[in-house]
Amino acid sequence: MTMDKRVIRWKLNEIMAQKRVRNKDLAEGIGITETSVYRLRKTDTMPRMSPERLNDICQFLDCQPGDLLIYIPDNDADMAEKNQQKLSKRIATTKHQLPETDEEVTEDIAA
Repeated sequence: MTMDKRVIRWKLNEIMAQKRVRNKDLAEGIGITETSVYRLRKTDTMPRMSPERLNDICQFLDCQPGDLLIYIPDNDADMAEKNQQKLSKRIATTKHQLPETDEEVTEDIAA
């Protein structure tokens, strides 16, 4: 009999992209380094963290802990990994297309 391994995926990267929150903003908002935020965004499995840190992230992003997590049974994990890679590529492409400054946004609106 084989054990059915379960996977819990961490969706911080997707939530931050949806809300257009930069690493710097979250880092300053919850009192950690940008490098720490980068590491939290780049992992796709839930990282170890204190309940207080999870609370800080949820408060800053105005979300629930469940918004940051998705449960995937092991037999769906391979498909989910492929979908995650596609989504990450889309997010990266979209991120490069977004204006980086308020001035660029104003120019786009004026055009």
